[in-house]
Amino acid sequence: MLASLRAQEPVFFSPTLGTWVVTRYESVKKVLRDPQRFSALIASDPLKPLCPHARAIVANSEFDVPPMLVNNDPPSHTRYRTLFSKPLERARFDALEPFTRETVDAYIDRLVAGPRPADLVAGLTWDVPAVVLFRLLGVPDEDVALVKSYADSRVVLTWGLPTDEEQVRLAGGAVEFYRYAARLVARKAEEPGDDYLSDLIRIRNGDDSVLTLRELTALAFNLLFAGHETTSSAAANLFKAVLPNRSLWNDIVNGGQPPGPVVEEALRFDPPVQAWRRQAKEDVEVDGVLIPAESRLLVVLAAANRDPDQFAAPDLFDPARRNVMQHTTFGAGTHFCLGAPLARQEVRVMLEQAARRLPGLQLVPDQKWNYTPNTSFRALGQLMVTW
Repeated sequence: MLASLRAQEPVFFSPTLGTWVVTRYESVKKVLRDPQRFSALIASDPLKPLCPHARAIVANSEFDVPPMLVNNDPPSHTRYRTLFSKPLERARFDALEPFTRETVDAYIDRLVAGPRPADLVAGLTWDVPAVVLFRLLGVPDEDVALVKSYADSRVVLTWGLPTDEEQVRLAGGAVEFYRYAARLVARKAEEPGDDYLSDLIRIRNGDDSVLTLRELTALAFNLLFAGHETTSSAAANLFKAVLPNRSLWNDIVNGGQPPGPVVEEALRFDPPVQAWRRQAKEDVEVDGVLIPAESRLLVVLAAANRDPDQFAAPDLFDPARRNVMQHTTFGAGTHFCLGAPLARQEVRVMLEQAARRLPGLQLVPDQKWNYTPNTSFRALGQLMVTW
C-alpha cells in the first residue's frame, strides 16, 4: 500500500490521523533536515488527545517532561543535544560490546536448554537491548521486566489510538514510569556510579544552570523507553527478513557475508520506527502540495526506505546494495539518533552470536505476524523459530 501511495499521491492528508502523510525519500529527508520550517515539538504528543480523565491523572501528578531531544527545536534542542552527547563517546559504546556479547550468549544458552520451537522475541530480542541499555544507565538487572512493561504501554498511549478506558489505564502507567525515573535519578545523585546518568550528574556538579534534576529525570524517562524498544524491534525484524533466505543465512554462518551490511539492510528493509512526526511552522510546499502552517505531518520512514528513486529493487533484501547505509531509519539532520552506534552494535552482536551458536536457525512456517497497534513503531510480538 505504501508503494502505491508513494507513486500516486506522495503527499496526502489523512482525515483519520488528522495529519499530512509524506512518503518519498527526498521529501522525508527534506522535512527532517529543516527545523526552521518543520517543528519537532509535537513528536511525542499523543496521536489521539487524552480524554479528560486521563488528562487529569497526568495533571494531578508530579509528571513533568519538558521538550528536550526528539520533541524539541533549536536553540534549546542544540543545548540539550550538546550536553547529553558529551558522555556518549564511541569508546563508551565500544566498552559495552563484551557485556552485550555475554548477555546475548546467556540468552541463547536458555534458548538451547528450552523447548523447541521457541519464541525468538521472548527468548532473545526483547530483553537484550534493555539489559544493555540499563547497564549503560545504571538500572538494576531486576528492574528490566518492570521498565519494559512501562515502555510497551507508552507506545500505544502516544502513537496509537486507544479507547478512553485504555487511555486512563495507560496514563496511570506513564505516571508510574516517570516516578521510577525520578527514583533512579535520585539514587544516582546520592551515589553516582560508572554509568551514563552518573556521568551527567558529575557534569552537572550541583549546578542547576547546567542541568536540573528535573531535566535529568525527563531524560531518563525518555531514554528508558527510546533506548531499547526500537532496538528490540530492529533485531526481531532482521531475523524475520533474513531467516527465510537460506542462502544468505548460510553465508552469514560461514563467514562469507559480513554482518554489518546485513544489519544496515534490515534497518532499511523493515525499520523499527516506521514513521515520525513534524509540524509545519509556516505555509510550505512539499512535492507540489501546499501544507498550511500549523499542520501536522507524518513522515513515513518505511516508505522512504523503499523508494525506487533512491534504492534499486527496493523490495529485495540485498546487503550488497551500494547505498545500503543511506536509509532514513535513524532520522536525519539535527535529530539523527544519538544511540545509533549502540543499536547497530546490539543488533550485529545478536546476529553474529545466533549465526555462530544456532547455525540451523529457521522460522517456523505459516505463523502469523502480530504487531503492537500504532502509527510509528514496528514491534513484532512473536517470532517462532527452531534449529
